[in-house]
Amino acid sequence: MRSYIKLYGPSIDRGLEALDKLMREITKVYPYGEAIERIISIIDPNIDLKTGKSIRGGREIIGEYDYVVEWANTPTLEQLRSLIRRIDEALLYTGCRYTITTKETD
Repeated sequence: MRSYIKLYGPSIDRGLEALDKLMREITKVYPYGEAIERIISIIDPNIDLKTGKSIRGGREIIGEYDYVVEWANTPTLEQLRSLIRRIDEALLYTGCRYTITTKETD
């Protein structure tokens, strides 16, 4: 599955940079066991290791959408909402607004 993001100005360039930074953070691998990862996620909800493990990566694309997030597995509703919260935070000070569409890959 993929989540496609369409950005709306005034600063799409800053929005793309913010999404790239978010993808680097969200897909970062931590050398912890699963029990420790759960504890970390509870202590600091900004570190959502479950969603991060389900995301293969993200990249800019040219066409109808500006950015795509590739999921390793079919995301749960909770994982999608977590991604949306993270995107909201990443784009907060860029001035960008966005839409997101998640669909099966061809």
